[in-house]
Amino acid sequence: MRWLRPFLFAVFFGSGASALLYQALWQRLLSLHAGMDLFSVTVVVAAFMAGLGLGNLAGGTLADRLTPRGAVRAYGLAELVIGLFGLLSPSLLYTWYPTLSPHLESTAAAFAFHFALLCLPTFLMGATLPLLSRALVRDASIAPDLGRLYGVNTIGAATGAIATAGPWILSRTGLEPLVLGAAALNALAGLAALALSTRVTATPVTPSTPTATTRAGLPWGWLVAYGLTGFIALGLEVVWFRLLNVVMSSNTYTFSRLLAVYLVGLGLGSVLGARLLRRVTSPERTFLWLQLATGLAALVGPVAVTRAIAAFGYPEWIPVRNVWIPLATLLVPTLLMGVSFAVIQAVVSNKLERVGRSTGALLFANTLGCVAGTLVTGFVLLAHLGTPATLRLFAGASATFGLGAAFQLPGARRLLGPLAVSAAAAALMLALPDATRFWQLLHGADGKGFVAEEDHSCVTALVEKSQGTHTLFISGEIQNGVPFDDFHVRLGWVPPLFHPRPLKVLVIGFGAGSTPFGLAADPRVSQVDTVEICGSEYPLVRALDDRFEQVRVLFGDPRIRFEVRDGRKFLVDTTERYDVIITDTLLVRSSHSGSLYSVEFYELVKSRLAPGGLLAQWAPTERTLRSVAAVFPHVARIGGPQITPADSFFLAGEAPITVDRALLLERLNATRRAGLPERQWDDLTRFLEGAFAEPATPTPPDGDVNRDLFPKDEYGHW
Repeated sequence: MRWLRPFLFAVFFGSGASALLYQALWQRLLSLHAGMDLFSVTVVVAAFMAGLGLGNLAGGTLADRLTPRGAVRAYGLAELVIGLFGLLSPSLLYTWYPTLSPHLESTAAAFAFHFALLCLPTFLMGATLPLLSRALVRDASIAPDLGRLYGVNTIGAATGAIATAGPWILSRTGLEPLVLGAAALNALAGLAALALSTRVTATPVTPSTPTATTRAGLPWGWLVAYGLTGFIALGLEVVWFRLLNVVMSSNTYTFSRLLAVYLVGLGLGSVLGARLLRRVTSPERTFLWLQLATGLAALVGPVAVTRAIAAFGYPEWIPVRNVWIPLATLLVPTLLMGVSFAVIQAVVSNKLERVGRSTGALLFANTLGCVAGTLVTGFVLLAHLGTPATLRLFAGASATFGLGAAFQLPGARRLLGPLAVSAAAAALMLALPDATRFWQLLHGADGKGFVAEEDHSCVTALVEKSQGTHTLFISGEIQNGVPFDDFHVRLGWVPPLFHPRPLKVLVIGFGAGSTPFGLAADPRVSQVDTVEICGSEYPLVRALDDRFEQVRVLFGDPRIRFEVRDGRKFLVDTTERYDVIITDTLLVRSSHSGSLYSVEFYELVKSRLAPGGLLAQWAPTERTLRSVAAVFPHVARIGGPQITPADSFFLAGEAPITVDRALLLERLNATRRAGLPERQWDDLTRFLEGAFAEPATPTPPDGDVNRDLFPKDEYGHW
């Protein structure tokens, strides 16, 4: 077994990498149809983790009934089945899924469907650690072995996150080759495990010799405690990722980079904990102290970052925002979380003959806590309490574990210990700024004219850059602002002028409201549906209606309906047909923006257009135009005087796109919008007086376009 152990550890490392790749890639595939709002993402993650938890529990029970050789063989078979599912998953999750997803009208139905869809692979993933624990744990050093095993698997998962944390792979391959690569890792792990199983002893494990500290059954109280720490850990993860997403100015690779740091901390902490266990005399008390340290460390990073920004100014140097601040926030608390796993194993897994069951039960309890933490944080806490208050809540809850350890101190320290614990936690909670100051510092804004709103999906802020000018930030990224800017007003105002009867119009992306403001100027428009995933934008902009007539007119127009939805999911579900669809979308480097610039998205838009309908969208790249041209027979970039290609938009439809300047000016003069400055009216007039249509280049034979599974512009394929 001594020489086999490194090989089995290497196999489990690869298994961790493939599991993380699957989670990231399956989430992406499912989001194309289920949406990217918090509801959809949380339901998919919860279903994924529920399968893992049940696999932990069942795998542990099975493992204790097998010989070590049988456990390795079962592990190998599980990896082969996971790999087979992974191989088929693009077809299953991308092609077959849309036929059923429109019928998921409730949270319970969505959860049940996604759980059923993912239960086989996630169940088997959950069973792998208990199965290998049966094969590798051979003596009394149960907890250290399990800590190392968990650590190696987690570091493998971090490696999988790193693979998707930059353009080095995705910009060259897209999603499908990565799925195939993950399936290949599973196949190699499974075949290697089956080959190595012949070298593993077939004899059952000798039952442990009872001692004074050996329990007759599982310590359910400690399992519940570890479940609570899972609740807190995932809640903290959601909170940390939200605040760091703003600092790092969200792009398509931000989440993977943060997840890599998070997992590296967990994995290294677990390996470190395995080494430190020999020095631990009371694992129960050590576990409680570790939770106190985790809670305090969870606050130290954000407090230090906000204090540093307040003292030295907002860091403009990108490595500080993208590397040092995430490390300062995540590394220490995740290391402590990893050490905690090894220590709790010393409490729970104290008998060789039930090592699989105890490991499975521990992971099951933790996974249940993780699911609950994800759901409660996403659906309740962030929206109602905000990020700073939620961070205080979780850090305080984690720190209260330390009170249990403090009350076990001898003598006078039993009285002073709880006071010291409470004082340390309270001091850090008070040191964290309130919500307004917190987000002001992380946006690099001064204290004047700053306001922020949080909802389930986003952090949105308005920053008064100069007197009467407000810039809109969405997850730390500058979008547009108030007063309404020329480009977005033009994007809303001009496209309906090309349509003879634009009764119903859809706008995907509210921004600061300039696009729906512009298009509603046309009196021929009878209905404007505005769909925005970041619902906090609506109240944030609406609060300015006493200062800006544009805003007051926008929200006072009865024709405009405001919905909080994922734009693509709205198109999947709606039965409406629109005369004009305008997508006021994000920068191409933004996370998941590729789903709004792909050939498949344009096919979906085309299916929701009424006869003679038009699509209008910003034209950020030539590849975007080629992608539209692969779907619509007629596509043209609309330009005008002093308009650069970067400030242009395209129109697409079934009929040729022609510029009849006289007709367009006639229709323009029939429109007027209260609150529009005279300068912008003059700019619109000059634009149409010199407007021209530049036909898009036909899609080349090599298919250099954006696809759902290979959004080249988003992934940085230039």
